[in-house]
Amino acid sequence: MEETITLKEILETLRKNTWIIICCMIISAVGVFGFMNFFVTPKYEAVSQVLITQNAQDQNAAVQNSEIQANIQMVNTYGVVIKSPRILKIAADEIGSGMTLESLASRVSVDSVQNSQVINIHVVDDNPEEAIRMVQIVTKNFLKETPDMLKIKNVELLANAYSAQKISPNAKLGLLAGMFAGLVIGVIISFGRRIFDERFKKEEEITSRLKIPVIGTIGNIVRSENGYDSDQKMRRRDKK
Repeated sequence: MEETITLKEILETLRKNTWIIICCMIISAVGVFGFMNFFVTPKYEAVSQVLITQNAQDQNAAVQNSEIQANIQMVNTYGVVIKSPRILKIAADEIGSGMTLESLASRVSVDSVQNSQVINIHVVDDNPEEAIRMVQIVTKNFLKETPDMLKIKNVELLANAYSAQKISPNAKLGLLAGMFAGLVIGVIISFGRRIFDERFKKEEEITSRLKIPVIGTIGNIVRSENGYDSDQKMRRRDKK
């Protein structure tokens, strides 16, 4: 048996089940919000910045520009150096509290500001104070070890980390995701009710599904039409 649903019927189905869709959205959003607040551990991120400086300040403009471009290209190399075992092993030992090289590496990330000589060092942790302390230690050891490792002295601290920002869970994004999930569930339930509803709504459905002609129709009968009220009154009089 095939049944074609028109656009008008789709809109009508959604209209009749609006309350179901709204309830699903509210329940889903509240559920996601509660889960994020009671079962998801918050994460905090602290960031420090390192600047790749020029080796000489008295060079002409062409040489300075060439050196700046070379420094920008070296940013990726510095990013690898920051996350190298040599840097992180020393930092992990200084952090203590059972911190391992692998555990610290999973918390540290490095990126750079596009077309600049600035490197951002990120550390993410459950504790904001620990995130700040760890990024400060990693940055300090990077600045200390880099001159001997790369034989250069053009790296300096631009901004140290003194605060940490909460990066997860994102309550607004979670609520939007929960509402969208509720919307999808509500629509599925609405069309599920429509598909599994076996009641006949139009004469054409009777002809199509039962393969028999419609002889006639009977309108809705209310109590006043079938003598219910008069019968009730007569029974009350008999009792009296």
